Amino acid sequence: MKRISFCGGSFLTTDGAADALLKLVVTFPNGHDFELLKLPAVNNDGDEMVVQMVVGPGSELISVPEESTSGEPDTLEAVAYLRSRVHTLITSSELTASEALSFMEYEWDAEYLL
Repeated sequence: MKRISFCGGSFLTTDGAADALLKLVVTFPNGHDFELLKLPAVNNDGDEMVVQMVVGPGSELISVPEESTSGEPDTLEAVAYLRSRVHTLITSSELTASEALSFMEYEWDAEYLL
């Protein structure tokens, strides 16, 4: 399990959920809107809970491995969602780049491509 620290608080979640969350945040492009995420976690008493957090391109997260005697929360759906968001963001930027290249075929001035 890993402890995620964010905005002065922290929570414990699975390795997969923590890793997927960090990957999503570093994948956000500049100018991306903030997103509300829900992530299964474990509180200090070992009970499952759902953490709601707002993250964006400038979010600063820390992930630290931690031993726990608590059972792991079911994060399969959350991890799948986070990974799909990463895939969407990566695919969108790749499509934008390929579309920009296609404009050069039509004699668009490459100087003005973003």
